[in-house]
Amino acid sequence: HQPNETNHNAPRTSQMKLTPASAIALGALLGSVESFIPRSLQANSHPLQRTRGASFSNSILGSTVHVERGASAEAEVSTISAETATRSASDDVRESSASDNDTSPSPGLEENSKFDCDESVQYWRDFQSDGFWPAEENVREIGNIGSRFAQLGAKGMRYWLRHAGRSGYFAVNALLGNAGFLLHERLVNNKETTFTGALPFNMDSSIASRLFLEAALSYEQDYAKVSAGDYREPWDMKPNHRQSSLINVATQTGRFVSEAIGTLGRRGRGEQKDKDIWITDAASPSLYPDYYRTAFHYQGDGWMSKKSADVYETSTETLFLGRQDAMQRTSLPPIVAHVDRIAGRRPMKVLEVACGTGRFMTFVRDNLPLDTEYTAVDLSPYYLDAARENDSYWRQRRREEENRNGGDVGRNDIKPARLVQAQTENLPFDDESFDAVVCVYLYHESPRGIREKVSAEMARVLKQGGSLVLTDSIQRGDRPSLDAGLANFENMNEPYYVDYCQDDLPGHFERNGLEPMTKIVRSTTKSLSFSKPVSGVAEGDAE
Repeated sequence: HQPNETNHNAPRTSQMKLTPASAIALGALLGSVESFIPRSLQANSHPLQRTRGASFSNSILGSTVHVERGASAEAEVSTISAETATRSASDDVRESSASDNDTSPSPGLEENSKFDCDESVQYWRDFQSDGFWPAEENVREIGNIGSRFAQLGAKGMRYWLRHAGRSGYFAVNALLGNAGFLLHERLVNNKETTFTGALPFNMDSSIASRLFLEAALSYEQDYAKVSAGDYREPWDMKPNHRQSSLINVATQTGRFVSEAIGTLGRRGRGEQKDKDIWITDAASPSLYPDYYRTAFHYQGDGWMSKKSADVYETSTETLFLGRQDAMQRTSLPPIVAHVDRIAGRRPMKVLEVACGTGRFMTFVRDNLPLDTEYTAVDLSPYYLDAARENDSYWRQRRREEENRNGGDVGRNDIKPARLVQAQTENLPFDDESFDAVVCVYLYHESPRGIREKVSAEMARVLKQGGSLVLTDSIQRGDRPSLDAGLANFENMNEPYYVDYCQDDLPGHFERNGLEPMTKIVRSTTKSLSFSKPVSGVAEGDAE
């Protein structure tokens, strides 16, 4: 660690003592958390630490530190994830560390020697690795982050306030969903539950405040990439975006509370009928594979209803306290960098595999040339319909932005995304059709054999010299102190998650001729990028 910088692993003392209730109150009021933190406690620590003795500037770091390929990877990772924070409905929710005698694979660690690792990979290993902080320390560090954003001027503060408020909103959703479930069980079903506290899954204030801190750190790392020019400021931050309207806020909260009551009830019972959906019947169309016919997360109807698609974005962001978008944006740097590499060979053709509701698709499209031909695949017609609507709204907003800035973009100048219903393991496209392929949060919900097939298909349709980005949950070895707890996420009806955590992800792509390139970690998400070599060109000369 550099002189005068906070050691994120060292025990610290504080004069500020918070009860669990007041710690959570501070977290819920994240948008104005700085006003609750005495200035004497606001240290000027940074969220990212450069390695190899590099010095810091006073701004948030946006550059990347790489490790040499073949260099030995270091062993320790720590802290708590949203997945593991929701890992148990029992009263004994607690953090657990991997046993020293655990011989299970650690692919997240072992793969590091294959990639050029962003400094965030090391950061999330070191974060609170000597033990998790109490609530007051987590809250104090959130205040420090707010102070650092304040030093970045109006633009940085605007980003912080919007995203801090975002976490506050989703925290309120979580509280309301939990309260709604408890009331429903007592008043309608006339029974008590194992969830007895105000917080979901009986979380204590230390866990809850740490999740807020992970969100705040994710925002800081996200903004560092924006400041460095790696990708654009999130388009949904612009004024008058529909997600900020009171009608939308109330509607989505109502949908989430209704969904939470059902989800927590099914989670508590855990019976087969709670996992089945309407396409579980063997007579349903063969388009839907067996592994797909389950209610992932115990959400209503799995992926197969409009109701599910309408609430999905709010549900998942509530689980992550608003940081899901920031984590998914780790996918963007390799894609944006590829734009320059294919200059003169436009329009660029991009494929997104398992696009879901298409929200992430809008962030990708917003960072690409407007003439990009974007294709998105998903198996759910309901989620594709949501993706079509999200794409339409983004195109409208982007046209307005371009024209405000002196452009002349007509209604048809930004082509709609091409949305295709198809199995991800059987892509209906010709070989070498796309300059870039991206896949987010699919692999942990697929059996290993399907991951292998999807990898082969994505490699097949990728052009020579093209870039492929896989973004998904961290695995064993990415943050070893969480390794033992990761398996508990399977209790949320994630039947393939344990196997995913032990799978060799780069191997799937290397077996199909791709080469590992970069790795980024942000909280509980990691992004791996690969390239497809150009035939007949010596290694290193593909440019």
